[in-house]
Amino acid sequence: MSLGRVLARQGRLDEAMVAWRQALAIQPDMAEAHANLSRALKLAGRTEEAAAACRKAIALQPDLAEAPANLGEVLFEEAAHLEQLGCLTEAEAAQRRLHALFPRLPGPLLNLGRLLARQGRLDEAIAAWRNALAIQPDMAEAHANLGGALKLTGRLEEAAEACRKAVALKADLAEAHSNLGEVLRELGRLAEAADACRRAIAIRPDYAEAHVNLGEVLRELGRLAEAADACRRAIAIRPDYAEAHVNLGAVLSAQGRLDEAADTCQQATRLNPSDPKAWKMLSLAHGQLGDVEEAENSFERAIGLDPGDPDLFRNLLSVSVYRDDIDSERLRQLHQRFGTAFARPFKALSARDTSPSRRLRIGYLSSDLRGHPVAGNLLPVLRHHDRQAFSLHFYAHVRNPDETTAEFRAQADGWQDIVGLDDEAVAARIRADGIDILVSLAGRLDDNRPQVCAWRAAPIQVSMHDVATSGLAEMDYIIGDRWLLPRRSDEFFTERPLRLPFFYIAEYPGDLASLATAREPGPVSFSCFNNPTKITPTTLALWGKILAALPQAVLVLKYRQDYQSGELRARFLKAMAAEGADAGQVRFVTEAASFADLMGLYNQVDVALDPFPFSGSTTTFQALSMGVPVVTWPWDRMASRWTASMLHALDLDGLIAGNGEEYVRIAVETAQDAHAWRLRRGDIRARLENSALCAPARWARHLERLYRAMWRRYCSAAFAP
Repeated sequence: MSLGRVLARQGRLDEAMVAWRQALAIQPDMAEAHANLSRALKLAGRTEEAAAACRKAIALQPDLAEAPANLGEVLFEEAAHLEQLGCLTEAEAAQRRLHALFPRLPGPLLNLGRLLARQGRLDEAIAAWRNALAIQPDMAEAHANLGGALKLTGRLEEAAEACRKAVALKADLAEAHSNLGEVLRELGRLAEAADACRRAIAIRPDYAEAHVNLGEVLRELGRLAEAADACRRAIAIRPDYAEAHVNLGAVLSAQGRLDEAADTCQQATRLNPSDPKAWKMLSLAHGQLGDVEEAENSFERAIGLDPGDPDLFRNLLSVSVYRDDIDSERLRQLHQRFGTAFARPFKALSARDTSPSRRLRIGYLSSDLRGHPVAGNLLPVLRHHDRQAFSLHFYAHVRNPDETTAEFRAQADGWQDIVGLDDEAVAARIRADGIDILVSLAGRLDDNRPQVCAWRAAPIQVSMHDVATSGLAEMDYIIGDRWLLPRRSDEFFTERPLRLPFFYIAEYPGDLASLATAREPGPVSFSCFNNPTKITPTTLALWGKILAALPQAVLVLKYRQDYQSGELRARFLKAMAAEGADAGQVRFVTEAASFADLMGLYNQVDVALDPFPFSGSTTTFQALSMGVPVVTWPWDRMASRWTASMLHALDLDGLIAGNGEEYVRIAVETAQDAHAWRLRRGDIRARLENSALCAPARWARHLERLYRAMWRRYCSAAFAP
């Protein structure tokens, strides 16, 4: 025993261990020998043997003064080693043993929380960090980690508070600044978020996560070039960082660099195939390139990884309405699947006052209360609401508010920013506000949150501006008109359809370009300025037939900068060429354009071609405002009938086809009569300006009658025996 100590002091560890093992062979229950052996094994890097020797020492003599401390050191190193090897469960067990040995030390709890978080056990991680802070309230690292976990669980205000405590305690803790930036971004406080991320980078220039967070903030601010630079810096620091590739893909997509975006997102899925965000971004990239089948497959991969994320399901529903290769039964199944996945326990809600004629509290739930087509539709209507009969309340998921947001707030009797609140909390707020009728706007699109309605947030819940059913049993009504929602339709709706005389589109624009009613000599020109995701194989095939029938005609395609994509252009040309079109007949406009420039382009074309089965809406309205005839083919679903609804309102029914052959014929005949249609441009514009499509006051009265009818029906049911 003594010989071992002498040898150890001389640094002759192997000989010391031999001496202690010989002592233990003579007397196996010598606790001190086990403790000394463990120390030597630890110094020799033999962690597991060292830990076993320490445990034997403590088992033999629990009050052995030096053994617990030595065991703590050994277990700490063992846990770190196991974590480095990815053995998280074993590392967790080691940290738990440490905590049992030293219950008043916060370090084991700090490390335990980190291990639990890496395993996705966030609630347990949060509990571990809170316990560490109960022991040592000024531990900045625990506050920073707690903030990150609270963010992931959607408790954003708590997360921000934890991150602020961390930076107050330790101003040079880069992780805390980065976490704070991420939380502030989620809360929509983008300028503050950018500042926090930059502080993290100033402290640690090689902090890849902070560069990624900054890139995401800059993307939301619309500073795309800077956002791309931030993401590329993160990739330079960590080439295998999948999230950096995901975020760069989102930036490239916003820049219209679709081929690069798809490649970048594909790389992200290779780097981290278990990341649902990577698959989501890849699916969005596929959708922008028009490959909606592959987009759906990628969304399915994402949903398989995170089945509780409603945004993934909503995006899947969005993709489905673009597809021309699935029938109404398949659409029904997809929407029912969404409704089943997000069904919630709140099945009934009684209004506080069921007086049929009282002032009603109307709630609008939307992410589009900003510069957006839905806002352009809704805001003029709100200005004409009867405020004696209706009180207006808004539940806004607006991450980057603008002047339009301020206009909505000026119209509001109540305003709640719901960024950072989970769906159940939003529903609870709506119930607490006593909303009578909740209107979910354009639910499947953008950052909208129709799943709030699954919690039965209001006695009456309505879908408006969506292009198909919500799929939610708790959504009571969907609003359209007799063309969007025909009475003899087999389309599936969980809601009861309600029909207005016409579906109002927008206030008549006051800054339109003057009309060119005299046609310049040259070939007939078709156009489509819709999102290329809407341009399906069926659409391309019929366009090919149209161009083949008119060999001198050209087709002008523009949507933002998306046609920079060589892959997209090649696919479109190949599909149209298969039907006899020549590649020289198609002109892709790739430059960005202001609204005025875009409207001016319509003076250069003769006929607009509507895509299907997801028809134009805003684009059709713009074409008609420039007097351009739009040829459409409505299918068996609401998403395909928006253009037809507008044409009916303007008595331009002759531009509506009943099948593919009619679509080709009408397009060809309209083009052949281009001079006559040119002369009618002023008439088409005047019809639009004076139509129900541009009459917000009239539309507000119709909408209010629907609201009142819903309410009276609800009151009647409430008093029914």
